Amino acid sequence: MKKPIFTLGMLVMAVSVNAQMMYKAENDTLRVQDIEDIQMHKTGNPNQARISSSKSLISSIENPQPISIVAHEIIEQQQSKQLSDVIKNVNGIYLTSSRGGSQDSFGGRGFTFGNENIFKNGARVNSGIFPEVSSLERVEVLKGANAMLYGNVAPGGIINLITKKPRFNFGGSVALNGGSWNTYKPTVDIFGPLSKKVAFRINGTYEYADSFRDVVNSQKQYFNPSFAFNIGENTQVIVEGDYLKQQFTPDFGTGSLIDSKTGISSFDTGINKKTFLGEDWNNQTNQMATAGITLNHQLNDKWYLNSVASYQNYTKDYFSVERIQWMFDGTNPNSIPTWKRVLNKTYNEQNYSSLQFNLNVEFSTGKLLHKILVGADGDYGIADAYTFFDPKTNKTFGTSYTVGNWILNNPNTWNHIEMADSAKEKLTQIKTQRYGIYLQDFVEFSKYFKVLAGIRYSNIENKDTFEKNYKTSTETTKDNTGNKEHAFSPKVGLIITPTENFTVYGTYTNSFAPNSGFDMDNASLKSSRVDQYEIGLKKNIWNNTVAFNLSAYQINNNDTYTSPYLASGATAAYKVYAGNIRSRGVELDITGNPTPQLSLIAGISYNNSVYTKTPENGFVENQRLVRTPATTANASAFYKFDKALKGFIVGASAFYTGDRQAGWNDVKGQPQTTRMVDLKGFTTVDFSLGYDYKNFLIQAKVGNIFDVENYNVHENYSVNPITPRNFYFTLTYKL
Repeated sequence: MKKPIFTLGMLVMAVSVNAQMMYKAENDTLRVQDIEDIQMHKTGNPNQARISSSKSLISSIENPQPISIVAHEIIEQQQSKQLSDVIKNVNGIYLTSSRGGSQDSFGGRGFTFGNENIFKNGARVNSGIFPEVSSLERVEVLKGANAMLYGNVAPGGIINLITKKPRFNFGGSVALNGGSWNTYKPTVDIFGPLSKKVAFRINGTYEYADSFRDVVNSQKQYFNPSFAFNIGENTQVIVEGDYLKQQFTPDFGTGSLIDSKTGISSFDTGINKKTFLGEDWNNQTNQMATAGITLNHQLNDKWYLNSVASYQNYTKDYFSVERIQWMFDGTNPNSIPTWKRVLNKTYNEQNYSSLQFNLNVEFSTGKLLHKILVGADGDYGIADAYTFFDPKTNKTFGTSYTVGNWILNNPNTWNHIEMADSAKEKLTQIKTQRYGIYLQDFVEFSKYFKVLAGIRYSNIENKDTFEKNYKTSTETTKDNTGNKEHAFSPKVGLIITPTENFTVYGTYTNSFAPNSGFDMDNASLKSSRVDQYEIGLKKNIWNNTVAFNLSAYQINNNDTYTSPYLASGATAAYKVYAGNIRSRGVELDITGNPTPQLSLIAGISYNNSVYTKTPENGFVENQRLVRTPATTANASAFYKFDKALKGFIVGASAFYTGDRQAGWNDVKGQPQTTRMVDLKGFTTVDFSLGYDYKNFLIQAKVGNIFDVENYNVHENYSVNPITPRNFYFTLTYKL
C-alpha cells in the first residue's frame, strides 16, 4: 500500500504547485464544449445532447434511433465500481457472462457484444478487461444495428467510453474509496491550463479488493494523462493516453451438476457461495495501453472536421484451474458427483491501430436544409494467441489436461496442487484489416418532416492464419483460412417533429456482423447479414428537462452457424449453417433532472430472440436464445437538499434482470434432452446517502441491500454468484 499512498501524495503536491503557477485561461471556444456536451450536463436530458458517437451534428432528439447517455454525475452518485455498474443504467443492455468472471460482458437486443462493439473515444478497443470508470466523462450507447457508421458490429448496439478531457479552468478532485472485503481505492483527477493555449488533465487510481469469495482478490493500477492544444481560433488537438494493469484471481464459481447420461445440468450443488474451488496461484494479468490524437477543426460556420487516430496494445496472461463441472450418473441412485479439474494456461496479445475522418457540412438547396456527414475509417490488428504445455508430462494445457478426482460431498478429497511448469507450445496469429467509407444526408424538408439517408461501403480481410510450433521449430501459413468480404450497409429514417420537443421516427438499416470459427473446409465463416426495422418516439417533458423515449424493433439475422453433433455424440470443432435469428422488442426510457436537485433514470424493456428457418442439423426453432433475459428494468433517483438539510444527498437504485437460460441452445438431433438451464429473474436495490459541504463530499452506499442471491453463468461451467450485500464509502476533496 505504500506505493499508491506515496503516488497520491505526490500528485496532491503537484496540484498545489500548479495552482500557484496557474495561467489565466483563454476561452475554450466551441471545441471542448463539443467534446463534452455542456447542455447534457445541465439538464441530464440525453435528447438535448449532441453526442460524439453519432459522428454528426444532429441532435439526439432528431436522430432516428435510441440513444442513452450515462454522465459522470450519475457514475459518481452511484459510486460505480466497474463498467457493468454503469451499463445497468442503460435500459435494454444487460450483463451476460464470461469465463471465470474475467471481464465485463454485455448483450443487447438478443445479441452478445464482442470486441467490435466496444469503443473508447470513438476508436475500437479490446473488451476483455474491466475498464476504469473513474476516468469516464460519460458512456454513450447507440442501441441497435450501427453498421452504417461503424462497420461490422453485432446488431445489439455499440458502447462508446468517453474519457475526461483537459480544461482551461483549474480544478479536479482527490478521493478515497473503501468498503467491503478490504476494498481500498485512492483516486486523483487534476486539470487546468499550462499556458493560454495548452491545457492538461491527469487522472489515475490504485485499487485493491478482496472478495466475498474465499481467496479471490484483485489489484488495479490506472494512469490517464491528456493534453489539449488550441491551434488558432478554430482548431483544437487533444493528445491522450492511458495505461491499465489489473491482476486478479480467475474464479469459476460453484460449478454445475451434470447428469453424465442425459447431459442435463443444474446449479444446485449445495456448495457455499463463498467457497473457492480453484487454487491460490490462479492468476490473470491484463494490461492495456492506448494512445490517441483527436483533431477538431471548424473550417467555417458550416464545415466541421473531426479526425481520430488511435493505437492499442492489449495482453492477457492466464493460468488457472477451470471448468467446474460435477458429474454424476442419474440412473444410479448411489452415484457420487465427482469433478476432474482442468488446468489451462494461455497468453494473448493484440496490437491495434485505427484512423478515421469525419466531415460535417451544412448547406441549403432551395428550401431544403442538408446536414451532410462524409467519413472514412480504417484499422489494422494483429492478434497473437499462445498455447502452453507441461514439460514434465508433455501434455497441452486446456480441456484435455485434467488432474485429480474431487468428490462433491467429501472435502477431504479436495487436494490442492502446486502450479505446474509450463513452456510455449504454439503461436497462432491472425491479422485483420478493414476500411470503410460512408455518406449520410439529413434533409430537413420542413420543420415538421425530415429524412436521414446514409450508406456505407465496408471491406474486411482476415489474412491466412499463421502458426509457429515451438516444439518442432516449424512455421506454417494455413492456406484458405483467411477470407475477404465487402458489403454495402444502407440506412434510411423518416423523422416527424410535430413540435420542437417531440419526434416520431421510423428506421430501416442493413448491416453485417462477424462470425467466429471455421467451416468443414477449415475456411473462415462469412459475416451474417442483418436487417433491422424500428419505430419510436422521443419526447421532452417537464420543461424539457426530462426525456421520454419509446421504441419498438425487429432484427433479422439471416445467417448463423453452430458446431454440429458427430455420430460419436461429440461436438464437432467446425461449424455449419444453423438458420436465422429473429429479435423483437420494446424499450421505454425516462431520463433527466426535473429540478436542479433531482435526477431520475428509469426504463423497462422486453425482448424475444429466437431461431427461425433452421435446417435439419440447426437449432431448435422458436427457442429463446441463451443468456438473453426477456425483461430488464432499472430505476434510479437522487435528491440533493438545498434548504432544509442543505447539502445532504439521498438516492436509491433498483435493477431487474428477468428470467433467462444458461447453457447452450438445443440443436436438432442432439443426444441430450436439453442443454439449457433455467435461471430465475432477480432485483438488486442500492441505497446511498451523502453530504456535500464546501470542498468536501462524503458518500456512503449499501449495495444489494436485501442480499438477493443469483448467478452469472457462462454456458454451464462457470457459475458465479452475484455480489451479496456490500458497503462502500467515498470521501472526496474538490480542488
